[in-house]
Amino acid sequence: MMVEKAALKGIRILEIGDQFTQFAGKLLADMGAEVIKVEPKEGVPSRKIGPFYKDIPDKNGSLYFWNYNTSKKSITLDITTKEGQETIVRLLTQTDVILEGNKPGQMKEWGLDYHTLSKEFPKLVYCSVTPFGQEGPWSQYQSSDIVQLALGGIMAVTGYDDVPDAPPIAPTGGQSYHLAGYFAAMGIVSALLYRDFKNQGQFIDISVHDCVTVSTEMSLPYWIYQKEHVIRQTGRHALPNRSVRWNLKCKDGKYILVLNTYLDVKRWKSLVSWLSSNQLEEDLGDERYVNDRFRAERMEHVTDVLERFCIQFESDYIYHTAQSIGLPWAPVRAPEDMIHDQHLAEDRQVFESVYHPEVNEWFTYPGPPYKFHETPGSITRPPLVGEHNEELLSNLKTNLTN
Repeated sequence: MMVEKAALKGIRILEIGDQFTQFAGKLLADMGAEVIKVEPKEGVPSRKIGPFYKDIPDKNGSLYFWNYNTSKKSITLDITTKEGQETIVRLLTQTDVILEGNKPGQMKEWGLDYHTLSKEFPKLVYCSVTPFGQEGPWSQYQSSDIVQLALGGIMAVTGYDDVPDAPPIAPTGGQSYHLAGYFAAMGIVSALLYRDFKNQGQFIDISVHDCVTVSTEMSLPYWIYQKEHVIRQTGRHALPNRSVRWNLKCKDGKYILVLNTYLDVKRWKSLVSWLSSNQLEEDLGDERYVNDRFRAERMEHVTDVLERFCIQFESDYIYHTAQSIGLPWAPVRAPEDMIHDQHLAEDRQVFESVYHPEVNEWFTYPGPPYKFHETPGSITRPPLVGEHNEELLSNLKTNLTN
């Protein structure tokens, strides 16, 4: 059940979109907003994306859709018709936000653009998420997640330096859509705060391309200020210079990320003491290694010693012992490792069990990625296609009749 004091309780959002808007809509719905997903009769296209519950393709059984549409409601409208457009306008009498992801100009053709609607609803917050923004020569260009990652610079700096002629690598999992979703959610909350002070809505133009471009870590600053390109490097930051490898194999076959930076005198001596307690320090006990420059010039050798050390022990032991002496080391985990991690599952309670009455089963979902002490969030199951038509549209017709 949704928490009574949820942060966005009382805010109603119409989500008229699919992949461009779904993550932002989920973030806001999980914070307590009433997010109403406006779908065509057959449901939005993402309901056709697998995998499916029990591997049976069904518009209400897409696990992909489930993940991105928790806590929402669903109504079905043919927004391309005059009747559908009029219904949207009538819904706006009790709506705070429109979140839409249609191609630039489409909402204007339907008479549902911000300029048109704000005349009647001046307090409306209106957020559009498109591949390249509302205007400009690229506004009508076709796009996809991999296109955005390539064009925005992330692919160019992601990949391997220990594989000959390795190509750029695209991160998986809809990274560009996630970035745009976070920025859209933050923009909407900011606009709602502005409305609290100024009693006025505003238009938010989110370009996925913009979101990706400003999220390439240090690539742009290195070029702007030093005119240097960064180099793709395996499992570590892309930098103009080639850094020493960080990912070392442990006895259990798992890898540990051995971050060799931030080694001040205290940390270095603690590391050497740990190695010495297992008679595996080799020559690193030499006092000259305490000097940053001496050590930096021999970091490849230092890493070789650490590699021979790590292969003797389980990754969990390496991780926790390193952290106990102040070293920022971590295991390279698979997704399934997260589910069983005590810190996430028990201490932080990151995962939530959500009941699906339509199949009479409970499923584990990632919960909201923030902890609000006074206004906690929660999640409920994603909606069936048109599940809330009677609740939202029948009442609307009744009110109009009265």
